Amino acid sequence: MILSVTLSILVGCSPFLTLWVAKEIINEVTRFIQGETKEYFFLFWLLIGQFMLTLSLSAITNIREYFDKRMECTLDYNVQQLILEKTSVVSIMSFDLPEFHNHLKRISGGGARFLAPIGSIIDMTQSAFNLFSYAIFLYVIDWRLVIASLLVAVPFYYIQAKLGQRRYALHVAQSSVAREAEYYKYLLQDRRSIKEIRLFDLATLFRTRWAERFWKNTTEKLSLELKQQKAEIGMEGVSALFYMGMAVVLISFGRTAKMGIGEFIAIIQAIQGTQGTFTRISMLLAKLYEEKLFIKDFYQFLEHEEGELPSKEGKQNFPSPIQKGILFENVSFRYTGGDRDVLENISFQVYPKEKIAIVGQNGSGKTTLVKCLMGLYPLVRGQIKIDDINISDIDARQLRNNLTVIFQDFIRYDLSVKENIAIGNVAEMDDIDKVEQAARLSGADSFVRRFPQGYETYLGRMFGEGEDLSGGQWQKIALARALFRESQVVILDEPTAALDPVAEMDTFNKFKLLSENKIAIFISHRMAASRMADRIIVMKEGKIVEMGTHEELMALGQEYFQMYQMQAQWFASEKEAEREVVGWMN
Repeated sequence: MILSVTLSILVGCSPFLTLWVAKEIINEVTRFIQGETKEYFFLFWLLIGQFMLTLSLSAITNIREYFDKRMECTLDYNVQQLILEKTSVVSIMSFDLPEFHNHLKRISGGGARFLAPIGSIIDMTQSAFNLFSYAIFLYVIDWRLVIASLLVAVPFYYIQAKLGQRRYALHVAQSSVAREAEYYKYLLQDRRSIKEIRLFDLATLFRTRWAERFWKNTTEKLSLELKQQKAEIGMEGVSALFYMGMAVVLISFGRTAKMGIGEFIAIIQAIQGTQGTFTRISMLLAKLYEEKLFIKDFYQFLEHEEGELPSKEGKQNFPSPIQKGILFENVSFRYTGGDRDVLENISFQVYPKEKIAIVGQNGSGKTTLVKCLMGLYPLVRGQIKIDDINISDIDARQLRNNLTVIFQDFIRYDLSVKENIAIGNVAEMDDIDKVEQAARLSGADSFVRRFPQGYETYLGRMFGEGEDLSGGQWQKIALARALFRESQVVILDEPTAALDPVAEMDTFNKFKLLSENKIAIFISHRMAASRMADRIIVMKEGKIVEMGTHEELMALGQEYFQMYQMQAQWFASEKEAEREVVGWMN
């Protein structure tokens, strides 16, 4: 930045020298043509000087542009790094808020946004020296020329500042619609969505919606752009009238005073340069004001908080091994801006090595409960303890390392097989023996071995030719990922929802075997997994409505019994299911 400022100062000081050389060349050429002198030695050196001056200014300008570009790349990296760091630590609840995504969209300009005010300051520094050079040249002739040249540029600043405010306000107002337009564009270009779009003939619908939102924003931008162009045309007209008036004054002045052609042209250029430079400074000030609003928006994003309960950073170690288990005491939770509790007074305990099944219809709060256990959602009331230690008092990294969750929407990374498994514990990513062991335990090794490149095989086709896996195969990769982490608590959060009953039962059986010496929690809206659990918790509308073993809950004949009866055909033949249900009824 110091180099850019130095180069800008050098360029800024050039107008005085440029005008003087041009004036002397014109006067010397005039004398030579008129026969007042036959010597052209001085003219030759003036032309050499003008050439060197032009070359030097070009070199300085290009060098500065290179360093400005390099600074922009550095700033872009730093800005994106700050954004990624923020999105990596901000509460998961933030990602449930549309305004958070709108804000993230608004600040996605990167380093160019930050370089703009720096560039404006550097340009203003250069323009200030330009203005000073022009002003000195004019002041030597008549100080009133300086004042007259400066006054006409004042309205430019006012108009540009107002337009800058409107551009920023429009940018904020359009962020939501712009995100919608990008979403429809993404759907039409994404490999994962294109199959269903073709199948249901959705391309026309999504293109139409994209076009509506695109042109809505574009029309508003063009409307503001039209106002800006009209304002600039008006100001250019005022500037041209002023320039014409000054030319008339100088012509009149030239009749009464001794003034050469070179002086006349140099004064006209100085007036025009002074006026243009001051106008540029006014526009840069207005632009700086506009960019300040964008930068303020960026820092507001970095300071983003959800208005949730204050959280403290835990310092205690995670119990190893777990001695007493996990205790939920009157746990309640609601989303930011929500009008009701999603979880209400949840209380139960999970003992060491116990296998718990949490069942209930979709929307009953099962996944939310897991996110609270992981420390991803802050509790409104109550507490969750592990061996009598509140999870908020446990070091966050240790908490995450000892709790492994396979979610229903687990990510299918477009990475190699090895990386897909090893990201369960990045610190041991290069331990191929451990990767293979986890794959053997999950059952993934059986099909990975058939790939030509084995564990180096790329999965997916987003960035290159890779293997497409079936749902069941991806399930085994996800299980291997969880095993690779070696956590004390393993949670299976409905990742088998897309599998058929046979594949689902195979997954649950394997999961139970692999979590033999750990606390295991099965979460599902299906009843198939519940029979292998030591205890079953039934949730409905954010509350626990029943708790017990499979036999105890079937004997009650209430919520669990009804769900089991409705789903009996999923895990047994109709006759077997009927006999089992009747048997429990009797």
